[in-house]
Amino acid sequence: MGDEILVLRLSSFGDVVLVSSFLRDLRALFPGARITFVVREDLAAVAAALPGVAHVVAVPRALGLAGLLSLGAHLARTPWLHVFDLHRSLRSRLLVWRLRARLRPGFDKQELPRFVLLQWRRDVYARFGGARSMRMRLAEPLRRMGLEPTGADTELVLPESARLAAHTALAPLRTPAGPQFVAVAPGARWPAKCWSEARFAALVRRLVVDGGRHVLVVGGPAERELAARVAAAAPAQATALAGTLDWLATAAVLQSCAVVVTNDSGLLHVSEAVGRPVVALFGPTAPQFGYAPYRGASRLLRQPPACSPCSKNGSRPCSRPTHECMDNLTVDAVYAAVDAVLHAESTVAGA
Repeated sequence: MGDEILVLRLSSFGDVVLVSSFLRDLRALFPGARITFVVREDLAAVAAALPGVAHVVAVPRALGLAGLLSLGAHLARTPWLHVFDLHRSLRSRLLVWRLRARLRPGFDKQELPRFVLLQWRRDVYARFGGARSMRMRLAEPLRRMGLEPTGADTELVLPESARLAAHTALAPLRTPAGPQFVAVAPGARWPAKCWSEARFAALVRRLVVDGGRHVLVVGGPAERELAARVAAAAPAQATALAGTLDWLATAAVLQSCAVVVTNDSGLLHVSEAVGRPVVALFGPTAPQFGYAPYRGASRLLRQPPACSPCSKNGSRPCSRPTHECMDNLTVDAVYAAVDAVLHAESTVAGA
């Protein structure tokens, strides 16, 4: 048996996808190792699609103190070569308590400059080495071990079942000379991070009428009704897929799209992990927090009022009824960004 390495990232959806960058570096640096990934149970299928993961340990969301300590004791029976806690939460620390002799350096959450930016709207990241993307920060434990990670691109290794489900969903929409697919993802975990439904609907109409695109409206089960309403803006050339496919099949659908328009949500990171550029709409959060898109063709749109950022993850309800941070983003601006990405992509394809 080869060396055993344990990696923990319990949540959330987008963060788990971003860990794929760390795992690609880990696999390159320890090519013979077997990687076990510990994650919250509802994200186990996503973790299984991360590169290099041989085994997934699913942690029930409701697992209490005794259960976490028991699971930690079970994990401690394996002679791990390295243990990486890429979450550094109370729950993850309980899981690795018995493994601390094998625990490698953590990553910098940049909590102090984030706190200053949230509390006083002062950007002091430069004093702490500059704002760094989550991909780069996740690689820090390897650097602190004297290794040389690259900060690899994110990646999802999609199973054949996901590709087949995506093919089945898209087959009725394809025609020999049909338009390109463009995806829009109007949902997010927190309402404050969402561009308005009316503006997404207006964007869909514009993409269909002016751009000649077929629009796929994607998301999870919670966005099923929202997606149906947004797609109804152009019923002949927009299809609501939210809630009809699991996350990996949705990722395979996104891989067939020329560009994805998304709020600051997990689907931003899924889209880039399957190689697709995004137009990302940011409002209550800030790119300094590390979740901005990184692919060269992607675009980030943000027109922050004085009160933004107001929350590290968008969970805080908006204190202004106008929701300025998102409503400052116009349909014209978003459409222009989509058009720029499509033009850039077509230029590269034709080169």
